[in-house]
Amino acid sequence: MKNHKTVIVAGGDLRYGYTAAALAEKFETYAVGFTRQIIPDQVNLIESAADGLPMYDILVLPMPVSDDGVLVNAPFSQSNLSLKGLISRLRPNAVVLGGKFGKSKALFEEAGIETVDYLACEELSTRNAVPTAEGAVQMMLEEMPCTIYGSKVLLLGFGRIGSRLAYTLHAMGAEVTVAARDVVKRAQAEMLGCRSIPFTELETCAEQFDVICNTVPAKVITESVLEKIREDALILDLASKPGGIDWDAAQKLGRRVVWALSLPGKTAPVTAGEIIAKTILHILEERRMTDA
Repeated sequence: MKNHKTVIVAGGDLRYGYTAAALAEKFETYAVGFTRQIIPDQVNLIESAADGLPMYDILVLPMPVSDDGVLVNAPFSQSNLSLKGLISRLRPNAVVLGGKFGKSKALFEEAGIETVDYLACEELSTRNAVPTAEGAVQMMLEEMPCTIYGSKVLLLGFGRIGSRLAYTLHAMGAEVTVAARDVVKRAQAEMLGCRSIPFTELETCAEQFDVICNTVPAKVITESVLEKIREDALILDLASKPGGIDWDAAQKLGRRVVWALSLPGKTAPVTAGEIIAKTILHILEERRMTDA
């Protein structure tokens, strides 16, 4: 039996089609800003907001929500999708969920509407580590002229993504070195069978690696480090904006850099969409909005 509340999934990339499908098992669910090729039959498709949106209780927005604070980030939409238009159809006590509200946050605050950033949920970040790590491996295989087995990989950071990626690469036979500031993190990396170094040693050892993969959202690969990295090495940046690499210096020095943003949505949209839906459902359960 479905819940009596109505959900709109508005905009986003491929993963949000699967998010909508998962939510449709619990709620009357509509999607706007997509085509039927992306949205499964069990979800009510509204191809344009101009066609008329129903009144609804839960709005699911993508990550990031908007680039300009006015229009929803909707790459598959055939027309502009206005945030104000979506707000006008919200019922009283509605909840809006999105990832990285940015400039759009003020618009909802002015309307007195509560927003929840599901990207800030530890559950989503933890679950997303697996498709992100696997996506990083896929990119390495596509970009490298040799196997991961036997390659020397430097991994910067040992958080959720870094630890999962270290485990995966080590299991594939790579010689993995982890750079981390925290001595406990370095010890944990060593327990996986990896080598570890503090960040202060980056410059002295950077030239020995075939692949350098960054997960730290701060500029840790500076010009002085880039000067030591071999020209044939692959630098893969998994960190969110502004990333962890001095891009101007990398370009000047001719280093090969790939900035791999939003890997779960690109390499595993089914899994990534289901992860978003699970996180949203748990948020709604906490708010007692999932009871039929």
